Order: sequence, then C-alpha cells, then structure tokens
Amino acid sequence: MIIKNKKKIILITLVILLFIIAITLLVLNQTGVINTIIENINKEEIKKEISYEVYKHVNGQTAMLLVAEDTENGIEKIIYPNNEMELYCNGKTKVAFDYNTDITGKESLTFKLVNTLGEEIEKTIKINDQFYLDMINHSITKETETQKVLTVNYKEGSSTKQYKIGDTSNWVNYTNTIRLDDYQILEALGNESREVKVSLRQIDNIGNEIIVLIKYIIPNSITYKQEDTVIEGESILACVENNNLESGNYIFKVTGTVQEQNEQGVLETKTETLEYPVELYNYNEDANYIGQNYTLVGNTAYIGMGKANSEKRMLILKYNKNLTISEGITITPTGTNESINGATYLCTKKGMFIYCAGTLTNNGTITMTAKGTVNQEGEDVYLYKNEDNTYEYIPAVGVTGASGISKYGGIRFRGKSPSIATDRKTGGGGSGGLYNAYFNVTAVSGNGGAGTSYSGGSGGGSGNGLTRGSSGSSAGGYGGSGYVGGAGNPGRNGGQTGTGGLLIICANTIKNNAVISSNGSSTIYGYESSGGGSGGGSINIFYKSSMLKGVISVTGGAGGQSKNSNERGGGAGGTGCTTIGNISTGTFVKDE
Repeated sequence: MIIKNKKKIILITLVILLFIIAITLLVLNQTGVINTIIENINKEEIKKEISYEVYKHVNGQTAMLLVAEDTENGIEKIIYPNNEMELYCNGKTKVAFDYNTDITGKESLTFKLVNTLGEEIEKTIKINDQFYLDMINHSITKETETQKVLTVNYKEGSSTKQYKIGDTSNWVNYTNTIRLDDYQILEALGNESREVKVSLRQIDNIGNEIIVLIKYIIPNSITYKQEDTVIEGESILACVENNNLESGNYIFKVTGTVQEQNEQGVLETKTETLEYPVELYNYNEDANYIGQNYTLVGNTAYIGMGKANSEKRMLILKYNKNLTISEGITITPTGTNESINGATYLCTKKGMFIYCAGTLTNNGTITMTAKGTVNQEGEDVYLYKNEDNTYEYIPAVGVTGASGISKYGGIRFRGKSPSIATDRKTGGGGSGGLYNAYFNVTAVSGNGGAGTSYSGGSGGGSGNGLTRGSSGSSAGGYGGSGYVGGAGNPGRNGGQTGTGGLLIICANTIKNNAVISSNGSSTIYGYESSGGGSGGGSINIFYKSSMLKGVISVTGGAGGQSKNSNERGGGAGGTGCTTIGNISTGTFVKDE
C-alpha cells in the first residue's frame, strides 16, 4: 500500500509539472517571446560578411588575410578589386584567402562576395588614417608647445617593436613611449620642409613585418636660433630672467667680482668678465612632463633635454609659466652622440639650469647624477648678484681629490675619501685602494681628481704589486686606471661612467615632492683591490615664495669593495654641495 501511494504521488507531481510547462509555453507563444528567441538564434547563425586583417606592410606592399562568409546560402565566387580576379568557391559557407598589393596612391579596395543565389555583398576597405591605426594603433599627447608624447600600441604577438625619426636615423627599440621634441628634430634632421616621418615597426615570430609611417609637422612658428647672440647681464640668472629670449644659442657675458685668498693667504678682490656659451629653450605654456624618451632604466623613464651633440654649452630650460614633472619621469641632459675618450653618451652640457616663473612641482627626479661635463676645465660661474654687489657663484675649482697610497712591501690599504664640499663646490674623487703581496715591490694607488665648477672629481685607480693605479682626472675626464679603475668620464677597468654635475634651479615656488640629485658614480668589486668613486656635484636652488625641499642628494660614488672591503677597497667620492636660499628681497638668504 505504501509503494502504491508513492507511485500515485509521483504521478500526480509529474502531471502538475507538465501542466505548468504547457501553460508557460502557451503564454510565451502568445506574447511572441518564443518567436523572438528563435529569430535571434537564427540571426546569430547567419553571417554574410567580408572581414580582413593586415599581417605585412612594408613600403606600400601590403599583405592581408580576408575571410568571406555566407552561412545561409553559400559562396559562389569572390571578385577582387577592379575585377582583377575571380575566386570560385563552390558554395562553401566560409572562405579565407590572402591578398597582396601595393596600396601606394590608392584610396580604397573593394571586394565582392557573390552567393549561390546571385546576391552580392560588398566590402570596401578605405586606405585612410584609420586603416593605418588598425595596423599599429598610436596617439600623440601634448607636453609643451614644442614637446609631444607618441604612445604606440603594438599588436599582440609582435616580437620586435621599434621606431625611428626621419629617414637617416637608426631603428630604436620601443620600450614605453616616444618623445617628439621639435627643437631636437630640427637640430638633428635639419628638415626644411618641416614634415618629418616617424616610422613604427613591428615584426612577429614568423617574420611578418609591418611598418607604418606617421607624418609629424613642425609648425613654422617653431624656430631655433643657431647663431650666437651676446647677452650681457650682471649674472647668469639676470640674463635669463630679464630678457625675452627665443630658443637658441647665446653667449652670456657677465662681469663678476669675488674675494679670494692668494698663495700667501691674503684676501684679494678679483674682477673678471666671462663669457658662457648657452643652449636655451623657451617654453611659454604650462609644461607637464608625462611621457618618456629614448631609454628606460628599470621602471624609470629618462627625458634627455637639449641637443645630442658635443658642444660645450650650459643647458638652460626657461618655463614662463608652470612646470610639472610626473612620477616616474627623470629630467636630465642628453648625452653626446659622438665618441669622447672612447665612449659615447657622455655629458657635454656645462650644467643644467631650470628657470620657472611660476610653480615648479617635481613628482619625479631632476638630476645631474653622472652628468658632470667631460674634459672641461672649471671657471667661476656667477649665478646671482646680491644688492650689496656680492655674488653667489660656483668656484672654478672644487674640492681636492683624496690622496693615493704608495707603500713598499706586503701591505693593504683602503682608499681615501676627500673632505665634504662647502661654498657651492663640487666633490673630489676618491683614491684607489691598495694591496701588495710582494715584499720587495712598491705598490701605488691613484689620487682622486679635484672637482671643477662643472664636474665632481674622477676616482683614482687601485694598485697591487704588479699594477700601479693612476690618478683620476681633475677636469671631468677619465677615471684613473689600475687593477680596478676609478669612476669618471668614462670610468676605467671597472669604474662606472659619470661624475656629479652642476644643477641650478630657480622658481617662484618649488614643490619638490620627490628627488633632486647630482651624485657621483661608483666602482665595481675587485678581488685584490678596487678603485675610487667620483665626486658629487653642486646643486644651487633659488626661490622667491616658498620651497618644499623633499629629497636632495649630492653624494659621491661608492668606492669599490674587494675581498676584504675594510682593508683594500676604493675610497668613496666626496660629497658635493647643496645651497638653497630665498631671493625675494634681492639678496640671497640661505636656508638653514
């Protein structure tokens, strides 16, 4: 009886469920929902179209893959552009085919699909800006009136991503974004037509290559004055602030007076007129550096400012409104594209001067680290004249480098570091370390070089019983050679390249939320002994309203370590000098 009752319950339940389903279907049918669903399914199943993708494009020669579909009636034939060919398909519902042509001068390509009923479906591919964007998508963002950022979105699967500016430059590997600087382009390419080609290239793993050309127009209003014009002023800051100068080359002629001790220790007054060659860039709009330029180190993008040549000029960036440097961006001078001392990308700028009439907001890095001027003797640099006729200036000679070591017999010594810089001086170079395993030989390590107004001193090379260390340059040149060399321009035998340079900043308001630096360079590990680091630079900051200091660094480069770093490593480069003060009253008042 229990089993029969369960069967009855199940049967009744099924009948009720079937009744509910029937009622539901009846309602849906009356409201047209079922028909709509069926129609949508049919629509999704039916395709009548021609799609394409370009997979090769070089000098106008273009290869593309096209896919034709008529899933309802099938395809009788494909008619190529201008009736140049017919491809018979025998009623297939989907056909993929390659098409190769030279699109130079063409405005469009039209393909036709003819189905088995004789119906035609057309696909016209317009050869316009969007056509090239579909190959390699790109966009341009404005930083200043003369500086733009080109961002490129290469296709997935491309193993090589590159760009080049102009016809004569080389391909550069693309890492982040491309910075287009009108002044640098004018200088490098000398394009009188002012229409510059920017080439974007990608190559996939199979070897298919796509090259897209962008026409970049430099307005006629943008010019760079090549001929030197002499500008006279009571200081470098006065020449910049009191003259409405267009971008170009100048000679700033300044007469300054300082008091210095002679060889007898007597204080004497010295008056001299100096001429400073200048490379100046003038920006009349708010500047916001958000893009990247040529190299990427780690996750830091470097924007190389100024010309990439070997001229010895002070780089001056004049912003007549506000300047903002975004997080992750580093503002630094560009290196030379010529070989000096057997190395390229050394800095030939005689310091970098950033002038901002409004607010300078730094969320990135402003730096002259490793940017000391190569092979340049020092000179007094007259930055600012106070109301009492005294001068704020950089001395021609920085701190003396650390002395090297000369010892006979089995001995080991760590290299020395020079004294910390004062009075706006740059730091001296560290001397090389010493290790002598031979008891009948005199071992010698090199002196650190003295700093100049434009460069920290180069590090000395290390010595052992078989190799004598030489001294680092006192003119921003080579690091000393040795068992392991010192840091300099360039470093030698393991010494890193670069010395601290001269950095000048003047603004109404300064908000340094990140880093301002001019550090020296280090040397590498040496098993027996190691070389000295190069000296830090000189940072000089003038403001009128207020300043948030943030991080400011002028440290010398570390001396290289050795097997026993406490006994025979290289000496660290000397710390440079940071001088900050308010000039709102007409006289420099140094911050404590």
